[in-house]
Amino acid sequence: MKEINILIVDDEQPARKKIRSYLAEEANIHSIAEAKDGIEAVQFIQEKKPDLVFLDIQMPGMNGFQVIEAVGIKNMPAVVFVTAYDQYAIDAFEVQAVDYLLKPYDQERFRKSFNRALDQIEKIGSGKESSAAVSVMRLLEEINKEKQYLQRIMVKRGSRFFFVKSNEIMYISADEKYVKLHTAEDTYLIRETMSRIERHLDPAVFVRIHRSYIVNIDFIKEIQPWSHGDYIVILKNGAKLNLSRRFSERLLGKF
Repeated sequence: MKEINILIVDDEQPARKKIRSYLAEEANIHSIAEAKDGIEAVQFIQEKKPDLVFLDIQMPGMNGFQVIEAVGIKNMPAVVFVTAYDQYAIDAFEVQAVDYLLKPYDQERFRKSFNRALDQIEKIGSGKESSAAVSVMRLLEEINKEKQYLQRIMVKRGSRFFFVKSNEIMYISADEKYVKLHTAEDTYLIRETMSRIERHLDPAVFVRIHRSYIVNIDFIKEIQPWSHGDYIVILKNGAKLNLSRRFSERLLGKF
């Protein structure tokens, strides 16, 4: 098999470094390049046409799927998706050739993805598969087959990674470029936007009540009128959150 050219796309440098270190243990590699965001990735793919892309899904500005849309599915090389979220169809893990790495992953799981990608590239080179687009479209079909909402969210504290179950989150608050997940036991800071995390939560359970708050309705004790059409949402643990007029119908319509 020919030596391949690889592009690593992730907005976090430690994540790119980890993939590069794992690739150092593999054969059949000609070059490894990096892109820190989707815009850089699109430009590199269009100009350099790498054979394989390790593509983060959650990135500010342009996410992994938007990268594919910008390049065009038919023009995409082999892709291994990389993400800290597991909301997509579990079947996506078993799609041959294009894989789905869930952070945190170990070297054994990485090698499995890399070997799947090599198999796909070899098939394309031998004419058995006319384009990497076939596998990308297969994965997208699996993802879109049945929308899955987040059951747990991976958080990092120091050098530790662990999961917080969605049903344990009482509410989520905005904190500049981050959001805070509030549970009965602790508060966790993750790099995400309110709009993006809202899209991945079950709307039957989590409701946006303010530009700075998303609440789990199972933890609401009562809702009290405040002023100028606003309300105060009181949670079972005593926490009080503002419910703005803009979002009031979303919540009040559920009762």
